[in-house]
Amino acid sequence: LRHRGGGGTGGADGDGHGEEEEPWSDDPVRNRQKELQDLIVEAENSEAILSCVRELDGAIVISTAFHRLGKVGLPPEARADPRFKFLLERFRLRLPFFGSRQIANSLHGLGSMMYRDGGPWVEMVSIQTQRRIRDFEPQHVSNTLWACARMQLQDTLMLRALMGRAIEDISRMCPLDVSIVTWACATMKLREVEWFRAVVRARLEFADFSPQNMSNFVWGLATLTWRNDNMVLAVGREAAKKIHDFIPQELSNFTWALATLDLCDNLMLRAVAEEVDRRGDEVLTWDPQSMSNMMWAYATLAIKDDPLFRRLLDGSIARIADHDTQNLANSSWAASMVSFRCSRWLDVVAEATVAKMPENSPLHLAQLAFAFSRHNFRGERYGLLPALLAETLRRFEEFAPQSLFDVHDALVSFRAIQTPNPIERCLHTHYESLVARMEEFATRCAQSRPSRDEIASYRANIEQRDIVTMGSYHTIAFLRHFGMLCRDDDPFLPDARRQILDLRAAEAAKDPVSRSIFHRAQCAWQLGLEGDASGALADGVFESGEPKHGGPEQHGLTVVRLRHPREGDAEVQALCAALGTSMLRGGRAPPGMMLQLHLSDVPCVSCLGATLQFRFRFPGVLKVSFDRGRILTEDSDIIPRPPPPPSKKGNAVPYAPMPEMMAKRPGLLDENGEVVDRSLLRRAGPDCRDVTSFYGGRRPNGPRRTDGAHCGGEEHVPHKVVKKVSGGSHQTFYFSARPDFYSKEEYDG
Repeated sequence: LRHRGGGGTGGADGDGHGEEEEPWSDDPVRNRQKELQDLIVEAENSEAILSCVRELDGAIVISTAFHRLGKVGLPPEARADPRFKFLLERFRLRLPFFGSRQIANSLHGLGSMMYRDGGPWVEMVSIQTQRRIRDFEPQHVSNTLWACARMQLQDTLMLRALMGRAIEDISRMCPLDVSIVTWACATMKLREVEWFRAVVRARLEFADFSPQNMSNFVWGLATLTWRNDNMVLAVGREAAKKIHDFIPQELSNFTWALATLDLCDNLMLRAVAEEVDRRGDEVLTWDPQSMSNMMWAYATLAIKDDPLFRRLLDGSIARIADHDTQNLANSSWAASMVSFRCSRWLDVVAEATVAKMPENSPLHLAQLAFAFSRHNFRGERYGLLPALLAETLRRFEEFAPQSLFDVHDALVSFRAIQTPNPIERCLHTHYESLVARMEEFATRCAQSRPSRDEIASYRANIEQRDIVTMGSYHTIAFLRHFGMLCRDDDPFLPDARRQILDLRAAEAAKDPVSRSIFHRAQCAWQLGLEGDASGALADGVFESGEPKHGGPEQHGLTVVRLRHPREGDAEVQALCAALGTSMLRGGRAPPGMMLQLHLSDVPCVSCLGATLQFRFRFPGVLKVSFDRGRILTEDSDIIPRPPPPPSKKGNAVPYAPMPEMMAKRPGLLDENGEVVDRSLLRRAGPDCRDVTSFYGGRRPNGPRRTDGAHCGGEEHVPHKVVKKVSGGSHQTFYFSARPDFYSKEEYDG
């Protein structure tokens, strides 16, 4: 994530918490430190700062040096410079004199430099942060956590102290602080649940958040899988009002977060799509990752927006030289998932993929293979399929099972691979193990209903394999092995395909971008007596969605969660409907009874398991056929973006941004008449340090002991070596402040 103003450090300088002023004094030593600080503040490069580090001695001037180095930048070769090493050592030695502000500024500078080499100072900065934690202002907390995230500095005790301080002082945090803390938690994979609860309880004013604050905030929530739909929708409502101010990366991060949270915020997503239209040719200059992530998000949420994909693919073609393999794979996969075919895009992707073939990860190869097969694109001009086959043969042992199934299925569909081959032999091992477990469970289900423990064991076993589908080739082998494969010449097949097309046409008439057209799988089914010309006893068409007929559990079928719940898959609904008829409700099928299923897509492993359970309960009854899915052979015609749906509560346009939403809020002026950035405006909450002591009255805000930083770091800091219980020793640091004692009169008074 990118942060404006030096990596998200707007709070560091925005309200006067950047470099500090060293006061002039009658002491020539102190005055020299002041001169050095002035030189450092005016320095334009790292050399000017490093040239004077051996004279730096006070906490303020050392922290200013780090802060300024973070701003002007430290070349990679300068990290080995003895002067920089000296500065780090001087930092370690003077840390006991550092206050909260100096700690935050120093770490902020190191974080800006992405300094991750660690050193002896790390333990000392952790100790001093814990000692000074009560003095940390909200901005110090957020900047320190930001620095820890940038440096991957994950000291448990230090982070616990900082997060505790953030939680108790959230009422005074400005929007920038909240977004930075959330972003830092996500970057460090620090799933601090109490912080999330504090954010929800704080009832933040998201209208004050800047676009960057909003995108980083929801990105952090999504990365840590923290779900609070109402809160994210509230952020989206305010984001739609400021959509003109979003940069491409912020649009990308926000839509990525919505997709990761599986939250379809219609208002924000439509605002993003319309904003992309408004930007026009500017999209041709956008960075590839932003465009790729946006397409991935819309495809993941199953939103078909042809004008959006047209513009983003045009921008991606213009920047094809800057795409890495992940962007190529994600964009191609996304376009195929929303059934948007563009030959110009496929051509440039095929050429770039062949050129970068060794750089592709197995997952990227699987995504590309899926996209090319769904678009029926062979890429013969670029030698795509031979290159894909050669690379897969070279690295097939690196592939996850699902990725290898995907690539193999694409190569088989193009007839670009011959059998036997090493890929097939590798997949055969996974196939045999998976089928054996499914058969074992199906056999058990045919005897009696399995126990909860048996069901849980089966589900855990299938889910941990992370195989969603075995592809067309191995699915046919599965159905043939268990005698469930329907003949190609069965008269039911053309009628089933016609029913599925009729259902899609009916849905398209109501909504031209309905998920029934490009996303949901359908299943036509028919229950009747074999050879009976009088017609089916029961039939119909189901599509994936909410489970019906009581769900599979009510009918004794066990499904498995593979990427998402499978209770509402079309073929499972058809099996439940058949089991609910009088013909099968009793547990025995009449002689000659036949249930036929035709699926629009390759069935998943969960559904194959359900069909196998049905097969063992009713041997010889079930026959299954399927198509490979929506194969596109011609470029897509652009479907115009339909108007937003009407409101169920009477609002005029609830799912689209309205002109009045875009009206700018009146600016907030400070005492000098200047406009105040609301994202830096600290909330007027109570200071968590203003608490009542045990003896009555308020505890003073300042530290009880002398702060060595304010005296230029000249206070003597005694230390001693203490033996550890486990052996060895460690050094302790503390301030020599005489404790306060209360007399009897003070207690009695």
